Amino acid sequence: MDGEGLYYAGKVLWVVRSGKTLYGRVLDDYPYTVEINLETGENRCTCPKGGACEHVEALELAYERGFYFDCPEGASVFPEACALSMLESVPSLALEVVIKELRHSLETDESGSLSAELFFKAFKLLEKVGNPRKLAVVESLLDEYSSVFPDYQLTERLKSEFERLRVEMQ
Repeated sequence: MDGEGLYYAGKVLWVVRSGKTLYGRVLDDYPYTVEINLETGENRCTCPKGGACEHVEALELAYERGFYFDCPEGASVFPEACALSMLESVPSLALEVVIKELRHSLETDESGSLSAELFFKAFKLLEKVGNPRKLAVVESLLDEYSSVFPDYQLTERLKSEFERLRVEMQ
């Protein structure tokens, strides 16, 4: 998929601008981290190409269309922390991002660990957002997780936590 396709498919999870640099995360075969110098156009990506790739293009499109957060100077070491902080202030958007990450992790996470972490985040966000439609989406993803990791104790804990949440939301 090219950069435009990634952008329109909603694969750009987040973008932050800190000074003259953009940072972001783009889902493709794996989650890739992108950095773009806005003054020079110099870029890098954690994909096998290393930069000048479809992930850079997708991030540029997101930025041009206003899909980014401004972060203070000095966010270059941990731009994801800034993005997550900004997302936390908009729980419905944060939930959308977590659901996208969750869908992706269910396809790629062989241990189930990252997926479980994302479920716990989704549960907290569902409590804040209180959207029954999103509850149904997360339930279907949990069913998928359960079918892949049926004998994990963690699976039972996730199911139990989800059931508690469902009861609270009704």
